[in-house]
Parts: sequence; C-alpha cells; structure tokens
Amino acid sequence: MAKRGCARVGGRGRALQTRRRYPGLAFAIAALSTLLMAAPAALICGPMVSRGQAAGPDAPGAYAINNAQIITGTGKVIAKGAVVFRNGLIAAVGDNVKIPADAKVIDATGMTVYPGLIDGFTGLCLLAPAAPETPAGRGRQAAAPAVQAAAPPPEQALGDPSASAADQVKPGGTPIEDERSVGVTSALTSLRQGIFAGQSALINLAGDQSARMVVRAPGALTVQFTTSSGFFGLYPNSLMGTVAFIRQSFYDAIHYRDEIDRYERVKRGVPRPEHDKKLAALQPVLKGDMPVIFRANTDGDIRRALMIAREFKLKPIIEGAMYGYRIADMLRAQGVPVILSVDFPRRPADLPEDETETLRVLRERAEMPKGAGKLAQAGVKFAFASGALRPQDFIANVRKAVENGLSKEEAIRALTINAAEILGAADQVGSVEVGKIANVIVTSGDLLARDTRVRYLFIDGNEVEVKKPEAPARPGGPGGGPRGSGPGRPAVDPSGDWNLEAQTNHGVINVRLTLRRERGEISGTFEGPSGPSQIRNASLDGSQLRFSVSVSFGAQTIDATVAGDIDGDSIRGTITVPSMGAFDFTGNRPR
Repeated sequence: MAKRGCARVGGRGRALQTRRRYPGLAFAIAALSTLLMAAPAALICGPMVSRGQAAGPDAPGAYAINNAQIITGTGKVIAKGAVVFRNGLIAAVGDNVKIPADAKVIDATGMTVYPGLIDGFTGLCLLAPAAPETPAGRGRQAAAPAVQAAAPPPEQALGDPSASAADQVKPGGTPIEDERSVGVTSALTSLRQGIFAGQSALINLAGDQSARMVVRAPGALTVQFTTSSGFFGLYPNSLMGTVAFIRQSFYDAIHYRDEIDRYERVKRGVPRPEHDKKLAALQPVLKGDMPVIFRANTDGDIRRALMIAREFKLKPIIEGAMYGYRIADMLRAQGVPVILSVDFPRRPADLPEDETETLRVLRERAEMPKGAGKLAQAGVKFAFASGALRPQDFIANVRKAVENGLSKEEAIRALTINAAEILGAADQVGSVEVGKIANVIVTSGDLLARDTRVRYLFIDGNEVEVKKPEAPARPGGPGGGPRGSGPGRPAVDPSGDWNLEAQTNHGVINVRLTLRRERGEISGTFEGPSGPSQIRNASLDGSQLRFSVSVSFGAQTIDATVAGDIDGDSIRGTITVPSMGAFDFTGNRPR
C-alpha cells in the first residue's frame, strides 16, 4: 500500500520497530530544562477565580442592549437597534425589537455592539503537567539526576494525537481577564507538546466549570514541524526527519485502519488487532472529519504542510503563516484557510540607536503588516491569532494591518465570523444572530479606533466584568518598537521574585526568576534544579525587559535570550534559544 518515495518502511510491525530503534525526540529543550525547578501542576490561566464568570442567583433572566449600532458580523449593519438574549442564547436582533419586561436593559446610545472576538490559536486555560520528581527529591543536591529527568520521555516528545485539550481546560484568572479587556470572548486552545500535539478545543473565556467553557471539541489536530537541534543526535534531528515521521505516522494509521476493516469483515480465524489509541485518533483526520492545524510560518514549511495534506487527503489549516502572503495564490487555489499571527517583528529593545540592521530584516519588518491585506486581496479566508502578544497589542497590531492595506470590514470578519467558520463553530459563535451563543461586546465606538474601550462584555449570555484598560500605547503602536516602551513612559521596577511558565513544544516549563535593580543596574538569577544561573546583559526599556542566561550541560553550554513585557505584577514574552526557536512564557510576581 505504500507509495513510491514515501516514508513507509514496511508493515506496521517494521514501522513500530523503527520507532523503538529511534526512541524519539529528547529535544535540546531538555538542556534548557536544567534551569527549571520541579513544581506542582499550575494553570496557564492563573489561579481559579469566580468573579464575573458565572451567573449568580440574582442574575437577570434576560438582557437587552438597546439604542446601539449593531455590527452583526454577517455584513449587515443596524444603525440603531437592540439585541436581546435569554438563557445564554441570542433571542432577537433588529431595529424594531420588543424588549422583554423582565430583561435588564442597557442603554447603549452612542455605543456599538459586536460579536465577541475570537483568538484563533492560544494555550489559554490548559492544566500544566507537573515537573518530574527526581529519586533524590527536589533539592539542589539532586541536580544530576534532575538533568536526566528533565528530558521528556521519547514518546512524549513525539506527541500524542489522542491528547485532548478539552480534558485539560481549567477556569483561570489574569490572562483571560486581559483577553476579555479587549473584547476576546472565545479562543482556540491547543496543547504544544511534540510533533503531534493533540486535539485542540474552542473555549469560552468565562465560567467556573471546565465543561461549561468548552464550545467545540475536538477542534482540530495540531501538527508542528519541531525538530531536535541535533545536540543529542537523536531522531528526528532535522526537518526532513520530522516530515518523514509525520508521513510515516499517517501511513501507520492507514495500515491500522485496513487491519481493523479486515478484522471487522472476517473476524473468525483472524487475529484481533491490538488497539492503538494514537493511530485510532488519526482516523477522523484521514476521513476528513477533523481538520489538521499545521503550525508553519515560512513559505517552505507551508508548502510542506500542503504537500502532506494532498498526499493523505487531509483538511489543512495553516497557523502562523507570517510569510503566507508570499504564496497566497497557492493557498487560495487549494482552498486552505489561515490562522494568521500578528506578532510582527520588532526592533530589539536593547539594540543601540546608532546600530543598523540588515536590509533583509528591515524589509521583512515593513512587509509583515501587509500580509493580511495581501491574503484578503487573494481571496484567502483567514482569522487572527495573538501569539505572544499582550491582548492590547494583539488588537493594536490588527489595527496596524488595517493601516497597511486590510479593510476594516475584513479585519472584523477575521476576528469574528471567519474564525468561527475556520474552527467549525459558525453555527454557535462569530456573529450576532438569533439562536447563537450570546457572546457579545459593547464598545465605546469603532472597535479598531485607538481610543475605543470595551464597555460591556457578555459570555454565554452572562455579563462579565471588564478589567480596567491600561493607558493607550505610545504613537506608532506595536510593531515599530518595544511594546509599551519609549520616551514618555517611565521604566517599571522589575525587582522581585517572578514565577514563569514557558510554553514549549513539550509542555509547560517552570522557572523562578529573581531580579534586583540597584543604581540603574539590573542583576539576578534564573533558577533551576542545578542551582541558580546569573543573568547578564540585562536591560529595561520602558516596560520591556531583556537579558541573557547560560547553563552548562555536560561539556556544552546553552545560551538563551529572554525578552518580556512587564505589566504591573504580570509579565509575558519569549525565551529564544539559537537553533531551537522561541518559546512563549507568562509569569507573575506574588506580593
């Protein structure tokens, strides 16, 4: 059944033998993990809170938002009308709606109603796996065994297509409050562990019960082109090896399907196939019942994803797609939707003003914000994803895309109905229509205007408190310089103990960061089971913190660059390791 030139190595038995011979990806991220402390399970969303997350006993039975301009998300605009919802669902929309007597009425004169926004790809509200215990405990004397334990198990590093994000969703606090403050009511949340990262889920960003938060599950299978850096010399340690592993897995799934079909037809006298949950989880993908989100940014990786999708007749969605505009015609011709990251490249915060950058870097920085407009012009359906951006910068960068050629109408569609359609939930969310879930926001004006604020927010028909928005970003906005930095904004004080959680391809990693600031100089430690490592080259530009850190691993030393944006007692940013890429992190400073 194998095709010429494919990665098939024989029957399923030989394929499994190959997996045992190459036990998997002990990725070089394990070296970075030597910095990290063992810690109990933690929530990406933060501690559980109940404020504004569920309707209390005194909550109104119905709501009516009256006298508002209504952007329905379907292309229809109601100049002045009302939206009524009851029991979590939209009951009426229009310019001549009868307001129920028992409804709580919100006079939205001068305001605008929009569908709740959708963040197309996140890791929100997922329960982080606990760090492995070492035989000698958690003390620093256990550093040596901890280093070995930090490497993820081979099968875990390869990923598990049966892993379900919906099973790991937990209610949470600060990060989803930040998302809601800019009007995001739903998000696709996905595990990030391994090549086959599991099945994502579309969730609502409110609720005190996990089951109530899930809107649609499974959403899609997440596949990542992750590779080992070659530090350990294990398979697959190259992009070619990763592509081969992905193809081999799908051929194994086809072989598994055929074995099951044969057994179901005959049964008598035929050995019963062993159940394989990972290969079984790939069956809906092969049937076309579940789409595959390929995380790919370069045009080369996008082409590889499309090649795999054609070979196995999959339903692909491209996530990231920072260079997708270069092959927009190909994406349109094949009908492939995109979840576009708007985490545009920025000039490094610590780069001296008199130091120039290469022409290629400058050109890419100028071209990236134009990508959404080019995709729209080519007829490619796309949604938006925030990446490592703060929610305020997420919306600001969507605005930047509008300033670079994307129409406001297309931008709103990408934030609402397009996202719902791409994620298979257009019959539930994404527009203000009768019968849909009452995820609705009310803004002070045009959503993409710089001074607009979210005044009211409803999720599942329940009013949710909107966090007080911070001051507007400096002129120029994100994308042109460090986030929230620059002249006119005083530097924050980073001093204190920070608990960080980094989202890697192998799950969540925990770090303890201690910072001190004396006479303008920043110093501190980045602590893991092998003891603390001193940070160096630390700088603070406004709220943008940046430093380097090194850790010894055997005879090798691995350097990492940490860049984060501080907002009060919260921080988020990226940890960048050469040849391994960048990993998003969030953190907090307990008081």
